[in-house]
Amino acid sequence: MRAVYRTLVEDAPDLDLAWSASTAKEARMHLERDDVPDVVIMDLTLPDGSGYELTREFLQRYPGLPVLVVSAHHDRSYAQEAFECGARGYLVKDSSPHELLHALEAVRSGESYFKPPIEVAS
Repeated sequence: MRAVYRTLVEDAPDLDLAWSASTAKEARMHLERDDVPDVVIMDLTLPDGSGYELTREFLQRYPGLPVLVVSAHHDRSYAQEAFECGARGYLVKDSSPHELLHALEAVRSGESYFKPPIEVAS
């Protein structure tokens, strides 16, 4: 999926790929160098950790960093937990490329984008 996302982002006229990481350790190394992107696409399942935990870590260090979580899980509870970790969005991996770009633009501009939709307590 990372290669598909990379191609999609590289082909988008208003997005540039800053870096990609296949592990939590690799992602942490980028952030330790203050290589902070405009938006993060976070997978929930990483070979060396949880996307939820990594989202929390990123947001502790860089509050307000827009994170879009992507996952194979269609169950609303996964999207809800992503929201509770501070992610601005959640999208299932089988979403269309157009929807992924729309979600990226939404979270990058400060909006929320959750598919499946979640209940947000006000």
